[in-house]
Amino acid sequence: MPPPSTGSIDDQIERLTHRLAAVEARLAAIEQDASRPGESDADVESPRPAIVPTFDPMGVLTNLGRSLIILGGAFLLRAVTEAGTWPPVAGVSMGLLYSLTWLATSNRAAAGGNRLRAIFDGGTALIIGYPLIVEAALKFGLFTPTTAALALGAFTACALLAANHSRVPSLAWLASLGGIAAGLALVVRTSTVAPASFYFTSLGVATLWLGYLREWRGLRWPTGAVACFAVLGVTLRAVAQPAVDPAALAWASQGFLLVAYLGSIAIRTLVRGRQVIVFEMAQTVAVLAVGLGGMIAVGHAVDGGDLLLGGAIIALGAAAYAVSFQFLARHAPAALNFYFYSSLALIFTMVGTWTALDGPARSMALVGVGVALAVAWSRSSRATLGAHTAIALVTAAQDAGLVTLGLAMFTGAIASAAQAQWPALVALAVAVALCGSKLTASHQATLSAADAPGLALGLIAVGGIGGLVTPVVIAAAGALSLPVSTELVITIRTAALSALAVGCARLARTGRFSALGHLAYPLLAATGVKLLLVDIRYSQASTLFAALACYGAALVVVPRLRRLTGTT
Repeated sequence: MPPPSTGSIDDQIERLTHRLAAVEARLAAIEQDASRPGESDADVESPRPAIVPTFDPMGVLTNLGRSLIILGGAFLLRAVTEAGTWPPVAGVSMGLLYSLTWLATSNRAAAGGNRLRAIFDGGTALIIGYPLIVEAALKFGLFTPTTAALALGAFTACALLAANHSRVPSLAWLASLGGIAAGLALVVRTSTVAPASFYFTSLGVATLWLGYLREWRGLRWPTGAVACFAVLGVTLRAVAQPAVDPAALAWASQGFLLVAYLGSIAIRTLVRGRQVIVFEMAQTVAVLAVGLGGMIAVGHAVDGGDLLLGGAIIALGAAAYAVSFQFLARHAPAALNFYFYSSLALIFTMVGTWTALDGPARSMALVGVGVALAVAWSRSSRATLGAHTAIALVTAAQDAGLVTLGLAMFTGAIASAAQAQWPALVALAVAVALCGSKLTASHQATLSAADAPGLALGLIAVGGIGGLVTPVVIAAAGALSLPVSTELVITIRTAALSALAVGCARLARTGRFSALGHLAYPLLAATGVKLLLVDIRYSQASTLFAALACYGAALVVVPRLRRLTGTT
């Protein structure tokens, strides 16, 4: 067989080239079609919903016209009532029933997917209901302030339940803001705050739970603020002279606010096991300031019930500590709950003790609280409980006068530091003992946040020891029948402070009493300021020489002792 000619091979190659070009053209066309949006099979079979909902002007106009017709029916009922066709009780009842009917249609529309109609029907029902309740109380006189608050509460509950069931947050916002406006109108026109305060607290807690259940978080802020302001108004009326509201009514309002909010937060964090959130912390501060502070203010105004009230607050503090200890062994997710409940417990315990007791009994009770917290600190090694221990003992030292004695060392005042009460000595002894315990022992030369409780206790110890110098000098001079001069006392104070700085420098090491070692240089600096501002002003040349000599010696010795102990 003869070989094919060159011309036939060239023809075949040319035909193959044309076919390859045609295939590439078709592939390019297919890729172009696939890259066009909205034309693939997947897009045709399962189109994506629009991210931004389209505005339906026709739907808005239709529902607006429907709402106007509904409002027209409400005005017809009002006209029939004003004409005397039926009594005001019947007219108001028919109006409220008419409003609730449209709340029901709003709920049904939401269930059918017509959210726009649900919002219009629900909003129209609220526009009818809230003014009707206010008018029934102010114009027709059918409601007292108390029954008007109850009617507002019932109507608002129906509206919020409808919003919750239909999952329409806009309706919940309208109900909350409308309820606030109606309640404030009743307060202004009737000059009665207490019934509205119970209503506002109930509204605030209802929106709080809507936030828990539906994640409608913005509602709880305005309602919570109004609830606190309403209770504050009741408190101011109860403490006024003469009192406008009785103390029992104010206590009931304040107690309801505390129980409702703190109870709800406890249910969420303890029963449901959730972590405390920003609103709960902020609202707790507001509720404690208004509710707990209001209770104490009213108790002082009526001059009674401090012991009972303080005991109840202390019991709450003990319960809060018991709750917080449940979070000690848990990991980071529960750490915030521990800080929240332990801080709440400290506030309750300190405020309750301060309210229930007075004088030396209060000082000793605060020392007892500090000792109990120190025991808990030793068992848990939690730095938070160390801070609580320091706060309790600093408060006890202040109440016993120990802080005043310490501060007097840096002033020219003599009479204010003439005596030291025995509770001050007890507080000082406890502070010194804790400084010498393993709880405050520092394990490194540099300071850390964990050393803060030890430093606070060290300040009490050093300040208390220095503060006792003045009473001792005055007592010794009195026993020897010697006159007490201001210059001598001021110079002795400078010498004592210099000696204390040297003693602190000697303890500048790790281990027991190590917290005192960090106070050497701060104490030297404070003594130098005292020398410039007080000693030079009050002292004579002879006493000033002694003060300068003692302080100069301390300036020489302290750095050497710090170097010997390996610290700077």
